[in-house]
Amino acid sequence: MSDVSHVFQYGASESNGRSMGYEEKLQQSPGTGPHETGVVPPQRSESRFESLPEDSGGGWLTTRLLILSLTIILLGTAAGLLGALVLPKTYGARAEILYSNGQGQQGGGDPMKQDRQLSTQLVYLQSRAVLGPIAQKQGRDFKDLTKDVSVAVLDNSDVIQVEAHGATKLAAMQTLQAIMDGYMTLIGQPTGVSRNLSTQLADAHTNTTQLQTQVQQLTTAVVAGTATQVALNDARVQLTASQDLEKAIQGRIDQLKLTGQDGPDAQLLTPPYSMPDAVFPQPLIAAGTGALVGLIVAGGVVAMGARRRARP
Repeated sequence: MSDVSHVFQYGASESNGRSMGYEEKLQQSPGTGPHETGVVPPQRSESRFESLPEDSGGGWLTTRLLILSLTIILLGTAAGLLGALVLPKTYGARAEILYSNGQGQQGGGDPMKQDRQLSTQLVYLQSRAVLGPIAQKQGRDFKDLTKDVSVAVLDNSDVIQVEAHGATKLAAMQTLQAIMDGYMTLIGQPTGVSRNLSTQLADAHTNTTQLQTQVQQLTTAVVAGTATQVALNDARVQLTASQDLEKAIQGRIDQLKLTGQDGPDAQLLTPPYSMPDAVFPQPLIAAGTGALVGLIVAGGVVAMGARRRARP
């Protein structure tokens, strides 16, 4: 027993000593030993490797959304350009009218009145009096024709811009030329005051002509002794009065023309001309519209992706 027990006791004590030494080494904190200077703990290394797959997956998802958004925007732009090439084209023609008023030219006109007069001309250009005969000649509805005609006053001016649209350049030019002819005919008609004075002037001129003939006949009759001098003098007085009345009416008409009260003075500033490019559809505008739609759709896709990623 002594020899065998002594051997087992010695082995057990040696094994216990080694175990206690190993446990003491494990209990020493990193970097506090005599020869250790800040060794990285194993726990930090494990947490770093565990977070790598999550970060890598998030970056891959963001890149995919970015590529998808750019693709949607490019597809929208391409769709807009394709639509501009496929849709039927509409062409335009333009003309410009210079509208002036005698009162405004003399500097004594009312600005508000001049604005109303310009607005009235815009109404004339799109009225049935001008567009009605054109629509009837083209076999179109009046309201349908008004959609192809636009009028506007250019900024800070008395110039009215008229634009007509058509399926071809020739059709647009023909419509615009008919509009200009109808408007100039309508605007050239005298006003009520001017028309009344013109009638009075015509009547006075006729009376003057008759009195001149009567004076000549009475002069011959007085020489022949078949008429009296009193009748001749009376006819001469009437002739003078008729001539004075004719001069007065003519002076009144001239005054109305000078002040612009006989009617608006509108003249063709720029004759009708065809616009070089189609007014609809326009490729740049169509492409911009398509890109905007694509941007809106891409924004919705990105928002949905961000919401899914934010879910736990």
